Amino acid sequence: MAKQKLNTGVQNKIIYSRASYLYQAADYLAKRARELPPDAHDAKGKSALTGGQIQQQQRAIENLSRHVICDMRAVSLKAQIRQGTSLKHTICKFCDTIQIEGDTCHSVVENQSKGGRKPWADVLVIKCNTCGNAKRFPVSVSRQQRRTMRQTKPQEAKGEGEGNVGGT
Repeated sequence: MAKQKLNTGVQNKIIYSRASYLYQAADYLAKRARELPPDAHDAKGKSALTGGQIQQQQRAIENLSRHVICDMRAVSLKAQIRQGTSLKHTICKFCDTIQIEGDTCHSVVENQSKGGRKPWADVLVIKCNTCGNAKRFPVSVSRQQRRTMRQTKPQEAKGEGEGNVGGT
């Protein structure tokens, strides 16, 4: 007799937790890069660093954040695990920057359908401030079914109901 397989839950749990940790670290670093470094002030409250030095530190922290995201992608690709769509929406594909609204990206809702007459054609456009790339997502619209799966409306008989009163 063969051994019964036990349901152990999520496979590759260690790899998922490592990818999650790397994402959280990159998010922390990206947010930290936007704040004034705590070591920028001395004991008297005066600025110990010049503006150029602060910008240089911020760039270094942003680059570290991008490097951590690159490592997270490498881990998930090597282990062949899928990242969630919500996680993928928050990362720029081209420069590996975490998209923080107002800081590293800006978003606009566009509707390019005949002057915006079709409300179901709204598209959320997220533009990365680092590389300038734009990602587009449909807003609150379910995907249209394939043409073969769509139901066609039955043709109404012509002449019925219009102008015919009592059959005369």
